[in-house]
Amino acid sequence: MPRFFLLFLGFILITGYELRVATAANAAIDPRLQAVVWVQCANRQGSGTVIHGDKGYVLTDAHVVIDIKTKKEPAHCTVGFIDVTTGVPTFFYQAAIKQYVFLESKSKDFAILQIGISLGPRGLPKPFPFLKSNEFTVPGESITVHGFSQGGAKLVSRSGTIEKFQNGFIQTDAEISPGDSGGAALDQHFRIIGIPNRIVTLTSDLDRSVTVAYELEDIRMVMTWMDTYGVNAHDEFFVHEDYQRYHQNAVFITSSELDCQYVARNPIETTVYCLMNGGDRMVFPNDATFLSWFPDFSGVDLVSADTIAEYPLNRNVTHTPGTLIKSATSAQVYVVVDSFGTLRWIPTEEKAKQLWGPGWAGFVKDIPDEFWTNYTVGQPLDH
Repeated sequence: MPRFFLLFLGFILITGYELRVATAANAAIDPRLQAVVWVQCANRQGSGTVIHGDKGYVLTDAHVVIDIKTKKEPAHCTVGFIDVTTGVPTFFYQAAIKQYVFLESKSKDFAILQIGISLGPRGLPKPFPFLKSNEFTVPGESITVHGFSQGGAKLVSRSGTIEKFQNGFIQTDAEISPGDSGGAALDQHFRIIGIPNRIVTLTSDLDRSVTVAYELEDIRMVMTWMDTYGVNAHDEFFVHEDYQRYHQNAVFITSSELDCQYVARNPIETTVYCLMNGGDRMVFPNDATFLSWFPDFSGVDLVSADTIAEYPLNRNVTHTPGTLIKSATSAQVYVVVDSFGTLRWIPTEEKAKQLWGPGWAGFVKDIPDEFWTNYTVGQPLDH
């Protein structure tokens, strides 16, 4: 048999083997994962998830979008969809920054982009691939974490389970790495349950050294932030898997407006006031209360002490309606039902799980005893 024929046959056999291996590997890429996108903003690379196919909204982390030292925003970002046969970003689009928040000490590090024009000859038909949200996962459930780690060249997926819920985070044994920031944690039905994030903690007050870890924030943390822009403002961006269940607790809310004409403070003090349309003022007793109503402090006006004094003091502001709270010295948990601080006791854990899911306890806010008198306890919820 001629030598060149043997070489050709060997090439065919080897190539065929490589193709079979590639096909087997590529078969594992579920087409729904095309909604997890590569994100590049200036020199920062991360991941994102398309959460609304028609409107092209992409959820990611703020530290991917902005320069966290200077707070400088790029003119736009680039979003790349994968080719589902390779997992490599192939279809690229320009994306505008819609809104973001970066308050690292408060675990607020989120951003929304909106997909714009295509940056290449190849594009995807609309609506774009997107993922619905599921807010009712349970401990022990299998999940997968997806993102563009390892240099961002290819979508990487890792499996794990939910261990527990704590302080708005989902504790999991699934690996989360740099580059995954802004990506997606999905349940078994490819619904988004959380967002990988970079968590920075100070390890020493003396040398100011820091530890950087990558953790998983519950998707409800993002929705809570979005709702500081307006009642259920997150519905502009998210598509719930179970809309009715997520919103069923809203039936208890009776009022959700503060009626602030201005939100202001004296330039030499940190106390923030709600200067009301009726001529009175209310005090935000701490940052946690303020941030339950507003996305950040950028909208606070600086006014003179004399101007503030023109508004007679009325009362302290309470947490926004829908917030779960308890006294720092009591185990009983309540839901705030109006802007005046009326509370309704949640009588059982089963009731809490029914309304807020198995991770409900991770969203309960401790109220210092000195501020507990700002609230009024009303009728308990039914069992």
